[in-house]
Amino acid sequence: MNDFNLEINDRIEVLVNEKPYKALIIDIQDEFLRINIPVNDGEYLMLHSGEKVEINSYSEEDRCYNFYSEVISRGKEGNIIYFKISIPYNIKKIQRRNFFRVGLVNPIEYKIITNINEADFDNVPYKEGLMVDLSAGGLKIKIKDDIKKDDLLLINMKLSKFKAELKCDIVRSEDTPDKEKLCGLRFIDIIPTQTEKIIEELFEIVRKQRSKL
Repeated sequence: MNDFNLEINDRIEVLVNEKPYKALIIDIQDEFLRINIPVNDGEYLMLHSGEKVEINSYSEEDRCYNFYSEVISRGKEGNIIYFKISIPYNIKKIQRRNFFRVGLVNPIEYKIITNINEADFDNVPYKEGLMVDLSAGGLKIKIKDDIKKDDLLLINMKLSKFKAELKCDIVRSEDTPDKEKLCGLRFIDIIPTQTEKIIEELFEIVRKQRSKL
Protein backbone atom coordinates (compact mmCIF):
# COMPACT_ATOMS: atom_id res chain seq x y z
CA MET A 1 0.00 0.00 0.00
CA ASN A 2 1.74 3.12 -1.29
CA ASP A 3 0.46 5.60 1.28
CA PHE A 4 1.07 3.35 4.30
CA ASN A 5 3.85 4.79 6.42
CA LEU A 6 4.61 4.28 10.10
CA GLU A 7 6.78 6.62 12.11
CA ILE A 8 8.50 6.51 15.48
CA ASN A 9 6.10 7.63 18.28
CA ASP A 10 3.02 6.69 16.25
CA ARG A 11 0.35 5.35 18.57
CA ILE A 12 -1.00 1.87 17.97
CA GLU A 13 -3.56 -0.51 19.47
CA VAL A 14 -2.76 -4.21 19.80
CA LEU A 15 -6.06 -6.10 19.69
CA VAL A 16 -6.53 -9.27 21.74
CA ASN A 17 -10.03 -10.77 21.98
CA GLU A 18 -11.48 -7.43 20.85
CA LYS A 19 -9.66 -5.64 23.69
CA PRO A 20 -7.31 -2.77 22.69
CA TYR A 21 -3.90 -2.41 24.34
CA LYS A 22 -2.15 0.88 23.65
CA ALA A 23 1.52 1.11 22.71
CA LEU A 24 4.01 3.33 20.90
CA ILE A 25 6.33 2.53 18.03
CA ILE A 26 9.80 3.20 19.49
CA ASP A 27 12.02 2.03 16.63
CA ILE A 28 11.67 1.24 12.92
CA GLN A 29 14.15 -0.85 10.97
CA ASP A 30 14.04 -2.38 7.48
CA GLU A 31 13.03 -5.82 8.76
CA PHE A 32 11.22 -5.14 12.04
CA LEU A 33 9.55 -2.62 14.36
CA ARG A 34 9.97 -2.22 18.08
CA ILE A 35 7.03 -1.27 20.31
CA ASN A 36 6.84 -0.69 24.05
CA ILE A 37 4.77 -3.02 26.18
CA PRO A 38 1.04 -2.57 25.34
CA VAL A 39 -1.27 -1.58 28.20
CA ASN A 40 -5.00 -1.28 28.82
CA ASP A 41 -6.13 0.49 32.02
CA GLY A 42 -2.99 -0.60 33.88
CA GLU A 43 -3.10 -4.16 32.53
CA TYR A 44 0.06 -5.02 30.59
CA LEU A 45 0.01 -7.36 27.61
CA MET A 46 2.80 -9.94 27.38
CA LEU A 47 3.36 -11.14 23.83
CA HIS A 48 5.16 -14.33 22.79
CA SER A 49 7.55 -15.10 19.95
CA GLY A 50 5.73 -16.42 16.89
CA GLU A 51 2.40 -14.92 17.97
CA LYS A 52 0.33 -13.19 15.29
CA VAL A 53 -1.19 -9.90 16.46
CA GLU A 54 -3.79 -7.56 14.98
CA ILE A 55 -2.95 -3.86 15.21
CA ASN A 56 -4.64 -0.52 14.55
CA SER A 57 -2.44 2.52 13.96
CA TYR A 58 -3.40 6.18 13.90
CA SER A 59 -1.41 9.41 13.97
CA GLU A 60 -1.81 13.17 14.13
CA GLU A 61 -1.90 13.25 10.31
CA ASP A 62 -5.12 11.21 10.33
CA ARG A 63 -3.45 8.10 8.93
CA CYS A 64 -5.47 5.12 10.13
CA TYR A 65 -4.71 1.50 9.27
CA ASN A 66 -5.44 -2.02 10.41
CA PHE A 67 -2.72 -4.62 9.90
CA TYR A 68 -1.09 -7.77 11.27
CA SER A 69 2.44 -8.46 12.53
CA GLU A 70 4.25 -11.43 14.02
CA VAL A 71 6.06 -11.14 17.32
CA ILE A 72 9.77 -11.81 16.81
CA SER A 73 11.15 -11.43 20.34
CA ARG A 74 10.99 -9.57 23.63
CA GLY A 75 13.80 -7.37 24.92
CA LYS A 76 14.68 -4.80 27.54
CA GLU A 77 16.59 -1.54 27.26
CA GLY A 78 17.19 0.07 30.64
CA ASN A 79 13.85 -0.11 32.41
CA ILE A 80 11.85 -0.30 29.19
CA ILE A 81 10.47 -3.65 28.03
CA TYR A 82 9.91 -3.79 24.29
CA PHE A 83 8.71 -6.24 21.66
CA LYS A 84 10.27 -6.68 18.26
CA ILE A 85 7.56 -7.35 15.66
CA SER A 86 7.64 -8.08 11.95
CA ILE A 87 6.99 -5.57 9.20
CA PRO A 88 3.17 -5.19 8.85
CA TYR A 89 1.19 -7.30 6.39
CA ASN A 90 -2.51 -7.60 5.39
CA ILE A 91 -2.70 -3.81 5.59
CA LYS A 92 -6.11 -2.17 5.31
CA LYS A 93 -6.73 1.54 5.35
CA ILE A 94 -9.36 2.86 7.74
CA GLN A 95 -11.19 6.06 6.85
CA ARG A 96 -9.59 9.28 7.98
CA ARG A 97 -10.42 9.74 11.63
CA ASN A 98 -12.36 12.97 11.36
CA PHE A 99 -14.64 11.33 8.78
CA PHE A 100 -14.65 7.86 10.31
CA ARG A 101 -18.36 7.67 11.00
CA VAL A 102 -20.12 4.91 12.92
CA GLY A 103 -23.84 4.30 12.88
CA LEU A 104 -25.41 3.80 16.29
CA VAL A 105 -28.68 4.63 18.00
CA ASN A 106 -28.30 6.17 21.48
CA PRO A 107 -30.37 8.62 23.52
CA ILE A 108 -28.65 12.00 23.84
CA GLU A 109 -29.30 15.28 25.65
CA TYR A 110 -29.00 18.66 23.98
CA LYS A 111 -29.83 22.30 24.59
CA ILE A 112 -30.04 25.24 22.19
CA ILE A 113 -27.53 27.92 23.25
CA THR A 114 -27.86 30.36 20.36
CA ASN A 115 -27.20 33.94 21.59
CA ILE A 116 -26.90 32.76 25.20
CA ASN A 117 -23.93 33.72 27.37
CA GLU A 118 -21.86 30.79 28.54
CA ALA A 119 -22.46 31.77 32.16
CA ASP A 120 -26.18 31.16 31.58
CA PHE A 121 -25.88 27.73 29.93
CA ASP A 122 -26.86 25.98 33.16
CA ASN A 123 -30.17 27.86 33.18
CA VAL A 124 -31.22 26.23 29.92
CA PRO A 125 -32.74 22.77 30.45
CA TYR A 126 -31.56 19.80 28.45
CA LYS A 127 -33.93 18.16 26.00
CA GLU A 128 -33.91 14.56 24.81
CA GLY A 129 -32.91 13.54 21.32
CA LEU A 130 -31.56 10.51 19.49
CA MET A 131 -28.00 10.15 18.21
CA VAL A 132 -27.94 8.11 14.99
CA ASP A 133 -24.25 8.30 14.10
CA LEU A 134 -20.96 9.61 15.46
CA SER A 135 -17.55 10.63 14.16
CA ALA A 136 -14.54 12.37 15.66
CA GLY A 137 -15.67 15.58 13.98
CA GLY A 138 -19.35 15.56 14.88
CA LEU A 139 -22.58 13.59 15.05
CA LYS A 140 -26.06 13.28 13.63
CA ILE A 141 -29.10 13.60 15.88
CA LYS A 142 -32.85 13.35 15.48
CA ILE A 143 -34.83 15.92 17.47
CA LYS A 144 -38.24 17.56 17.62
CA ASP A 145 -37.03 21.20 17.73
CA ASP A 146 -37.15 23.35 14.61
CA ILE A 147 -33.41 23.96 14.32
CA LYS A 148 -32.03 26.76 12.15
CA LYS A 149 -28.74 26.64 10.21
CA ASP A 150 -27.14 29.33 12.42
CA ASP A 151 -28.16 27.73 15.74
CA LEU A 152 -25.65 26.46 18.28
CA LEU A 153 -26.21 23.40 20.45
CA LEU A 154 -24.63 22.05 23.60
CA ILE A 155 -24.51 18.25 23.54
CA ASN A 156 -24.25 16.19 26.71
CA MET A 157 -22.08 13.38 25.32
CA LYS A 158 -22.17 10.13 27.30
CA LEU A 159 -20.21 7.23 25.86
CA SER A 160 -18.98 4.13 27.67
CA LYS A 161 -15.64 5.70 28.68
CA PHE A 162 -16.10 9.37 27.81
CA LYS A 163 -18.43 12.07 29.08
CA ALA A 164 -18.36 15.76 28.15
CA GLU A 165 -20.48 18.76 27.24
CA LEU A 166 -19.55 19.75 23.68
CA LYS A 167 -20.58 22.78 21.64
CA CYS A 168 -21.81 22.11 18.13
CA ASP A 169 -22.90 24.12 15.13
CA ILE A 170 -25.30 22.94 12.43
CA VAL A 171 -23.85 21.53 9.23
CA ARG A 172 -27.16 20.42 7.74
CA SER A 173 -30.78 19.93 8.76
CA GLU A 174 -33.60 18.08 7.05
CA ASP A 175 -37.18 17.15 7.82
CA THR A 176 -38.07 13.53 8.54
CA PRO A 177 -41.32 11.74 7.55
CA ASP A 178 -42.43 11.81 11.21
CA LYS A 179 -42.10 15.63 11.28
CA GLU A 180 -38.88 15.73 13.27
CA LYS A 181 -35.46 17.14 12.32
CA LEU A 182 -32.40 15.15 11.34
CA CYS A 183 -29.41 17.38 12.05
CA GLY A 184 -25.75 16.97 11.18
CA LEU A 185 -23.65 18.64 13.87
CA ARG A 186 -19.99 19.62 13.97
CA PHE A 187 -18.00 19.85 17.19
CA ILE A 188 -16.55 23.30 17.86
CA ASP A 189 -14.01 24.24 20.55
CA ILE A 190 -13.25 20.56 21.09
CA ILE A 191 -9.77 19.86 22.45
CA PRO A 192 -7.41 17.16 21.07
CA THR A 193 -7.69 14.91 24.12
CA GLN A 194 -11.48 14.85 23.73
CA THR A 195 -11.13 14.01 20.04
CA GLU A 196 -8.81 11.13 20.88
CA LYS A 197 -11.28 9.76 23.43
CA ILE A 198 -14.06 9.78 20.84
CA ILE A 199 -11.79 8.03 18.33
CA GLU A 200 -11.03 5.31 20.88
CA GLU A 201 -14.75 4.84 21.48
CA LEU A 202 -15.37 4.61 17.72
CA PHE A 203 -12.79 1.85 17.30
CA GLU A 204 -14.30 -0.03 20.25
CA ILE A 205 -17.83 0.29 18.82
CA VAL A 206 -16.65 -1.02 15.44
CA ARG A 207 -14.86 -3.96 17.06
CA LYS A 208 -18.01 -4.90 18.97
CA GLN A 209 -20.16 -4.56 15.87
CA ARG A 210 -17.80 -6.79 13.86
CA SER A 211 -17.71 -9.43 16.61
CA LYS A 212 -21.49 -9.83 16.32
CA LEU A 213 -21.40 -10.53 12.58
